[in-house]
Parts: sequence; C-alpha cells; structure tokens
Amino acid sequence: MTNNYLDLLANFGIGGAHPGGFLLTQSILKKEQIQQFESVLDIGCGTGQTAEYLAKHYGCTVTAVDNHPIMLEKAKTRFLKSDSSVIVIEGDIQQLSLREKSYDLILAESVISFTTISSTLNKLAGVLKTGGRVILIEMVAEQSLTVDLYEKACRLYGINEILDEAEWKLKLGQAGFTQIEIIDTPYELTQTEIKDINPSDTITLDNFELWDEHNRFITENFESLGYRVFRCTL
Repeated sequence: MTNNYLDLLANFGIGGAHPGGFLLTQSILKKEQIQQFESVLDIGCGTGQTAEYLAKHYGCTVTAVDNHPIMLEKAKTRFLKSDSSVIVIEGDIQQLSLREKSYDLILAESVISFTTISSTLNKLAGVLKTGGRVILIEMVAEQSLTVDLYEKACRLYGINEILDEAEWKLKLGQAGFTQIEIIDTPYELTQTEIKDINPSDTITLDNFELWDEHNRFITENFESLGYRVFRCTL
C-alpha cells in the first residue's frame, strides 16, 4: 500500500526523521550498555542511520528491516560506504519469518504507528529473547483529539489509529510485555533539524508541498500530539 509521507522521506533520504531525531537515538542507546555479543533488530530502518551507528559503535550484530525499496537501497549504499556489516532484509515486519526468541534488543523509531499496531507488537514479542528489550519512539495523543484533527493526522501520515500513552501501554501489555517504562525525554512533537539527507533525483513538487504541510501540522498541533519513548521487556 502506498504511503505518500513515507515516500517523501524515502525520496529525500532523510535519516533521523523521527521525533527527537538522531540525538535522541544516541542518548537512548548510550544508556543501554549494548554488548558485542548481542543481536539487534532495527525495524523500519529507513536509510540506515541508526543501524550503521549500532554496528560501528557497539560492534553488535545488527539486522535492518524496511519495506520501502528506495529506503533500503540508500541504506545499502550507506553500509557499503562505511563498511558496516549490517544484515539487510526487505519486507513488512508483520509478514517476515524471523526466528523466534532471537534478538536481545529491538528498536523501532516512529515505525509501529505506520503498521497494524497490535499485530506488530505481537510479532516483536515473539522474536525478542527472554530478558531482551524493545525500544519504541512513537507518536501519542496528548489529549482527546477532535474528529477533524484525528482524521487529518491519519490522512497526512497514512496511519489508521493514534493512541494515547495509556492505550499504548494497554496494547504493549496485551502483546505480553510485563515491564513497560517511559524513558524521560521532552515530549513535544517538535520539528527536528535534519542533518542526514540523501535526496533522489526524482523528488517532485508534491514532495516539497507535503513536507511543508507536515511541518505546519506539527507546529500547529504540538499541544495535541507528542511522542513517548517506551522501553519494554517480557
């Protein structure tokens, strides 16, 4: 299924487009004490910025998954240039046949909301090792949304539902996660400075217009829509 917003990110080749950007990613990973022997799964890896960082700075085994061919092509180019030994898989995380209980850490940066949330969380719980952890950076509703705002957000980002913090915790619990922690970060869904970009030759005027619409939407609705960083274990 086509998603114009994800196509936009792919065509611009934007790394760290999630709330908080790559600086937030680095600060989260710093606290995880990732070991070389650990196996890490980066779902919705995009252009591979986080996967490359994991492989180079921690020496762990990294598997990067994305279902957007343009994103993955740019990720492969990044890994080749940096000589990063990242395992690359193209496909929808909900449909992939991954070995059960095989990952110590799973990372999803603004990814789960673009899928069928419950299905994806169940999948992550199945492939996570006992004692492993999942870190999600996801959009949340900070207050009850009007029908108009809810529908506008879903249309803009090509998503089907917007959860508040309690609803995220409920779905995580239903997937089998018993320890659900909120990592303390600034919660406003603010515009993140983009420093990592690899644009395609096929960028269109529609891409620029959609990017402007996205930025206006965030600025106008930062009190209603924010994000959380969830750290979960089984």
